[in-house]
This record gives sequence, structure tokens and C-alpha cells, in this order.
Amino acid sequence: MDCDRKYSKGNGFSTLLGIGMAAMIVLGLALMIIIGHGSNAANASGTTTGDAPANGSLNHPKGTCGNAGQAPCPVADPGWIPVGAGSPAVAATAITTSREFLALASQYGVTSLDIPALVHAYKAHTGVDYYDDDHWVVSARDSTGMRCGLFDFVFDRTHSRMRFSSYGVLTAQDPRARHAFPYVSSSIALSRLQSQRRLSVLGGTRPELIFFPIDPSFPYLTSPVHKWAGGGNSAMNPMWHMSGADRHDYFLGADLNVHGQLDLPIARGLP
Repeated sequence: MDCDRKYSKGNGFSTLLGIGMAAMIVLGLALMIIIGHGSNAANASGTTTGDAPANGSLNHPKGTCGNAGQAPCPVADPGWIPVGAGSPAVAATAITTSREFLALASQYGVTSLDIPALVHAYKAHTGVDYYDDDHWVVSARDSTGMRCGLFDFVFDRTHSRMRFSSYGVLTAQDPRARHAFPYVSSSIALSRLQSQRRLSVLGGTRPELIFFPIDPSFPYLTSPVHKWAGGGNSAMNPMWHMSGADRHDYFLGADLNVHGQLDLPIARGLP
């Protein structure tokens, strides 16, 4: 009996000791998880303490300007060139003195320009100068006399200035390399208005080149539903705008068909 009582007490003590140790292990693991979770949350939120913040952490200044205690960042230079008048000769001078022309002329062998053509922004109120301002577009020649490219400059008439917009490369195999821009002449536009609509232009008016922001339904002009081949979607691919003797507007572009204003795929929602 004494041996049985001693064994029972020892067995009970061992059981309690095992339970206590297990509880301590569980508690320790829980504390480690909580501490580790708190550390990860602090690192993710960028609020670590002690160590100095490393580059890229959320509370570290990005770059060398524009942050607290730093100088303001310089405003990007859009490259506007002042122009005194809106004539082809003045536009040509401004184009040939621009840094973009000098760089591209050297790269593509440009030696001369044709006469720049003014392309008007048509019914655009987007807040983007590319669409809201007129453009000067001119074809460029190389030393052989072939056209090797097409320069496009935005013309801000209100502030008497121009800026480079884009340059299109022409190869010797391109049929347009043998023609000056625009590739459809105003005389062809007038002839098509007469032959297709039996109309002449309204007295005191003349054809003008135009372009417009195109409806997003016609992004590549190849939709099987929204078909359009008339052009007008950029200053480099303009249409002729004519006021007919019947006082309606007519347009002719790359497809050589005369269109009415409602035919144009102009982006909707523009005031």
C-alpha cells in the first residue's frame, strides 16, 4: 500500500510537470508568432524603428527633388519655339532651327524641306494641345531629292509658338517618297466635289486641311463594323475640308470619296 501511494504521488507530479511544460511551449510559440507578425507588419507599413530607413522604403524621400527639404523639380521642357507669324516660310525656319530637326536630319540624311502645309484642328476641345492646336506638316528630302521623311509640328497660334510632335520615316520604296505633302492636292478635292456631289465651293472659301480626334471604335481603321479609310485621324493623314455652294461641309481624304460631316468618325463627348 505504501509503495502504491508513493507511486501515485510520483505519477501525479510527473503528469502535472508535463502539462506545465507543454503549456509553456505553446505560450512561447504563440509569443514568437505574435512578435514575428508585428515585425512584418511594421516593415510592410514602413514604420520600423531603430534602423535608418533604406532606399525604397515608404518613408524615404524618392529622388533628389520635390520632397520636403529639397529643391523643386525642374519643369519638363516641351521644346516650344517662338514664331512671329503663321506663314509657311516662318514655319520652315522654325522647324529647321529646332533641336529635333537637327538630330533627325543628321540621322536620316535630310538636306531640304518642301513647303510646310498648315493642318487645322477640326472641332476638337480635348485639353490636349496635339488635338486642339493646328499643325505644320512638311515632307523632307535627302541629297538625291527623294522624300525621306515627314515632320509634324504643333502650332500654338494663340501664343505664337511651335513644338516638335513626330517624324515619319519614308523609304525609297514608298510611293509617297516621290510626292510632296499633302499627297492629295486641293485641286483633286475640288474636282471630286464637283464630280461626286455636283457642287462647287462656296464663294469666298477655299479647301483647308483638317484632322480630328478619332472615335475609339475606329482605333486601327480596320474594324469589320466600323470601317473608315478616309483619313483625318492625324495631322500627317489629313482630309480636305470644303464648304459647298449649298452651305454644307464636305470632306475628302485618302480614299478620294467626298464625305459629309456626319460621316466623320470624330470621338464623341467633345463639346
